[in-house]
Amino acid sequence: MASDVAFGIVGGGMIGAVQAAAIEQISGAKLVAVCGRDEARTAEFAAKFGCTAYTDYERFLHHPELQIVNICTPSGTHAELGIRAAESGKHVLTEKPIETTLEKADALIAACDRAGVKLGVIFQSRFLPAVQRIKQAIDEGRLGKLMLGDALVKWYRAPEYYAPGTWRGTLKMDGGGALINQAIHTVDLLRWMMGPAESAFAMKAALRYPHIEAEDTLVGTVKFQNGALGVVQATTSAKPGFKRRLEISGERGSIILDGDAISVWAIDGEDANLGEAEQLTDGSANPAAISNEGHRRQIEDMMHAVIENRAPMIDGREGRKSLELVVALYAAANEGKLVTLN
Repeated sequence: MASDVAFGIVGGGMIGAVQAAAIEQISGAKLVAVCGRDEARTAEFAAKFGCTAYTDYERFLHHPELQIVNICTPSGTHAELGIRAAESGKHVLTEKPIETTLEKADALIAACDRAGVKLGVIFQSRFLPAVQRIKQAIDEGRLGKLMLGDALVKWYRAPEYYAPGTWRGTLKMDGGGALINQAIHTVDLLRWMMGPAESAFAMKAALRYPHIEAEDTLVGTVKFQNGALGVVQATTSAKPGFKRRLEISGERGSIILDGDAISVWAIDGEDANLGEAEQLTDGSANPAAISNEGHRRQIEDMMHAVIENRAPMIDGREGRKSLELVVALYAAANEGKLVTLN
């Protein structure tokens, strides 16, 4: 019998714990190591999940069993850590976004290509049954010509989330605010469903938390290459916080995703079958409230990508696409003009 695929997590915080719990649920996977800066917290994490604790990244990378490095650190560190992992011959699975800039994302992709290792980017919402059902309907042409797509993320974060001294809301480590951190999951779904974007315009502001460097609120519009239009709303200032919403309209009808469940299925000639609801806990008001189910499915896909020597479902180039749209929306807001994507 083949041995289990060995994972190691960099970053023993909230999302690291979500991924560790997900790995525990996957047959054929095991967590062998965790690396963090805080020795006591990292030791506590390792004791909880039964793995080896490291505070030195190079020593972590040389763990004798380690095959896949899961990067669960601030966004602005993903490329640096991922490149070092790739150069050590390890496969890389990084949390979203792939990085804070396209240049750093491209450097990570190139490093993994050179090393011949797999690179995956976490966008666990794509693995949810309701999302895959919507994608299938669009790909089969059942909505007809696409006309409008909206990604609406009206979440709330308490003041301590942006406490001074944290990395959140900083341009260097977070890359921005509500758009790139919270809304990027739904923006990724919008881009996946609607296709490549042609141009974007946006406005942004720090309304509830004016002390942060980035935005807590952004509103943008998108024109897609297929001629369809779209709206992006991203905020962490909408108290008490609401489920994210994805709305797709075509010439033959509309589909709406509320949270992780379909709330509207209105297509000509089809029953309004919403499917089996899988409403998982989300992060609309509390970032620690997310389910690990999407992560479990995506980490399992990464495991099989390594075993089968194939690309993961969301590889580096695919994970870059949502960042490209996010960067365009930020550029449009900063420059006050329409931005054309390459």
